[in-house]
Amino acid sequence: MKKVINFILIFTIIYSLFYFSPLSYISVEKSNFCNNKVWKHRFLDPISNFNLMNNFNGFEVDVFYNHNKNIFEVKHHGKKSNLNLSEYFSFFENDKFFWIDFKNLNESNLIESYKKLNDICKNNNLKQRIFIESKNIEYLNFFQQNGFLISYWVPNYHFFGSLISSFQVQKNLKEYKPAAISCDINSLHFYLKKFPNYNFFCWANEMTSEKDKRRIRKFAENDNIQIILTDFKYNILTNP
Repeated sequence: MKKVINFILIFTIIYSLFYFSPLSYISVEKSNFCNNKVWKHRFLDPISNFNLMNNFNGFEVDVFYNHNKNIFEVKHHGKKSNLNLSEYFSFFENDKFFWIDFKNLNESNLIESYKKLNDICKNNNLKQRIFIESKNIEYLNFFQQNGFLISYWVPNYHFFGSLISSFQVQKNLKEYKPAAISCDINSLHFYLKKFPNYNFFCWANEMTSEKDKRRIRKFAENDNIQIILTDFKYNILTNP
């Protein structure tokens, strides 16, 4: 029994040292996408939700590249696409900003998807008003090398899994230097400690209570947290 207690004590000390100690102080330039941190999460249908467009300066949009049609389909997993990305952008004024969650970026569609997105962004200074997010940082870096800003999706904090994954994240940040780290708001407690000087874009899915509102506003006070996607129908930083 004493050995078990000693093991637990030693493990707790070692894990606490790991949890609270930064892995890297690497930093990048602060983003300047818009002057408000709260963006609309998963805004896929500007036709039906046209009344919400004036409430936010920034919008997240999920896309899948369709090789056969050479288009970006605006949709989430398993859903039918009603718009392609070119059509989607046409609904917005030229002062809006966009978080593009590229769901199916891979080696086979890398070059043609880049060419298509670059072609879409030739008008209205759009390239300076978007960034691209993906789990595939190696392929995402190709977009960065060709003038796009990118954000690196990282896995949710896991008590044991993050012991390993955080070192891979550290390696990728040093190698590719994306504009930001993207993560769930509930994982910020971990990643802010690991990479205290980095930019963070996060999402607060299904957090719509008054308690959630206060929590999101508190996170928004942190200079490193620069974008928070919310499911509120109004901007909680500019409206009571």
